[in-house]
Amino acid sequence: MLEAIEQLEQSVPQVSEEDLDQDAMLRYGTVKLIEVIGEAANMLSKELRQAHPEVPWHLVIGMRNRLVHDYFRIDTSVVAEVVRIHIPTLKPQLEAILADLPE
Repeated sequence: MLEAIEQLEQSVPQVSEEDLDQDAMLRYGTVKLIEVIGEAANMLSKELRQAHPEVPWHLVIGMRNRLVHDYFRIDTSVVAEVVRIHIPTLKPQLEAILADLPE
């Protein structure tokens, strides 16, 4: 998840809806990285997710599901909002969880 977040940060830190609408490869790449984050979250154990209710797991996984199953109805304004607002909030939460995990 963190690798996908870092790729988003490097590639599209301030992406706009217009950017996504005008550049198909940017849109596809951004959507794919968000899908990867959601898929990885879904693969975490239920116990780990329950131990960290501060992370909106249902939203992370739900976004992945929406992107995968409603692909032709993707709202680029929502995708841009996820990248600009929600991903920067999610990253430190995941880093804190990773730091607390036993080696």
